[in-house]
Amino acid sequence: MKHVLLIVDGDIALHFVNKLASEYSSNNFYIVIYKDSRFLPKRMPSTFSFFKCDYTSHFRLDNILTNKDISDIFMILSSEEESDAVYTYLRQRYKKNRIIRSVHSLEQRHEDIKRGDDNLLFIADTNAVASRLLFRVPNIPVIPRGFGLEQGEIMEIGVPSGSVFAHREIRTIQQIGWKIVGIYRKGRFQLSAQREIIKPGDTILVAGDPEVTQTIYNQIKSDVGQFPSPFGRDICLIIDMRLQSREAIMRDCKESIYIHRHLKSNRLTIKVIHATDFDVINEIELFRQEDISVVIDYDNLDFTQTLKNKIDEKVGLIVVGSEMFLRRKYRYALWESKLPVFKTGKTLLQPDNYDYTMPKIKLYSKNKMLYPPNVVESLIVIAGDRKRDSNISTLIFDISRQLNLNVRVYDFDPDGLFNDIIEEEFNIFSRIFDRKFFIDRSNANNPIFYIQKLQKPILHFIPFSIAITKSRLLAFMRTKFEAIAFMNNSNPQLFLPVNENTK
Repeated sequence: MKHVLLIVDGDIALHFVNKLASEYSSNNFYIVIYKDSRFLPKRMPSTFSFFKCDYTSHFRLDNILTNKDISDIFMILSSEEESDAVYTYLRQRYKKNRIIRSVHSLEQRHEDIKRGDDNLLFIADTNAVASRLLFRVPNIPVIPRGFGLEQGEIMEIGVPSGSVFAHREIRTIQQIGWKIVGIYRKGRFQLSAQREIIKPGDTILVAGDPEVTQTIYNQIKSDVGQFPSPFGRDICLIIDMRLQSREAIMRDCKESIYIHRHLKSNRLTIKVIHATDFDVINEIELFRQEDISVVIDYDNLDFTQTLKNKIDEKVGLIVVGSEMFLRRKYRYALWESKLPVFKTGKTLLQPDNYDYTMPKIKLYSKNKMLYPPNVVESLIVIAGDRKRDSNISTLIFDISRQLNLNVRVYDFDPDGLFNDIIEEEFNIFSRIFDRKFFIDRSNANNPIFYIQKLQKPILHFIPFSIAITKSRLLAFMRTKFEAIAFMNNSNPQLFLPVNENTK
């Protein structure tokens, strides 16, 4: 995995590292090399590695950086002499990597160095250095300051090589509520054109509704097969012992481990609230491994407070049992988190012979899954709001690829006004993610009946709209399909956050 290297010293660097650790810890993996013990936080994010050493020693740096894949380098040092020495070493080792160096003030010698190094950027002016450095960290949106609403209605987004936007014509990208205004390429700006192909390394300038541009930013920065990123790096299973039986708890634990092992998840946390049965707790403790934590809450926190604590830790996927999702208060708290939620079903993803003790590295043989899931297809139902549902298509294909599932779309429109744009977009993602794609259309067969008549189990993707948080007693009086579909517990369901007008 790629890392961002930080070699740091001084107050500005300390502020910069603390800002990254507290607000952007899930956006990248970081290696921090320092001398001053102040840089070691009391609470270390799982995506940070800290090394205390003399960073001017080539021997020390070699030992730390051997076998590390470095993407970007940040040097924020108080001593100009130390900075020069470290830069010389790093440029010899990483000839093409981008290096960001902070200096007290730009001098002629800095300009001379810059002319001989196209991948070097100096940041001057100590009063602004921390914030300016922050906006140059990869995978963090750049929003113009002192302009407009300053809420993200205008945003610069770099396009990485693995992005689903790379190598695509602008006309093939559905732009609803936002527009690609222009492209920065090789130090020059050009206005966007419908036939222009976006290339890896481009920076695109987008404008639109701030919530929509943030969603687009997440999509662009999502490498193929990286979920639960960009929401976060970890998965959290929440168990409520007051609501769930031992069998349901064991089901959810094993299902979560299967998901964690087959997605690009950094860590799984099993969080138990309302702990009441110590025999079951002892069984849960047996799941603890190097990358699996078990946290028992004896403080009697409620579900909502537990969820907020997990959000602070940059969890990217929440797993709950169907027993918990039945509670309206829990559903609303999950919807409010704006995170993907996996709800377990009677049909499990994990096959009967799955060995949950096997580490992730041994689960594949010659790129083939040793334990393919019980379900064979993902399903998304498009019933009405095609524009909204198209925004989650990248996530559906990303997850389906990691779980080795094909994708099926059920397009339901009582008026028979089917839109070919959705099919065209899904076909593009089918090629990008190397997944087979099927589409069924009907103006008569209700989607609920369609799902009930399916002969094979599915992983059901559902837009997580606010309609799902309403009372179940009135669900059948609503027009939104998902307001009814979430009550079906036969298949596992994955609820994906969507932009919607709730006013």
